[in-house]
Amino acid sequence: MSIRVLRNWLNFIFIIGALVGMLVYVKYSRETGIYIILASMIVKFTESALRMIHKND
Repeated sequence: MSIRVLRNWLNFIFIIGALVGMLVYVKYSRETGIYIILASMIVKFTESALRMIHKND
């Protein structure tokens, strides 16, 4: 699996996680929604780190 494919999957997971986190935050539990959004942010930070490390891909 190339770095680009991995980054695309991590971005997809981030977007879905952020949307689910916002939905949970608004509809059900604020605390649980915040935890879901924070987990999504960790995925995004990982993707950003890969982008910085592998600039030439």
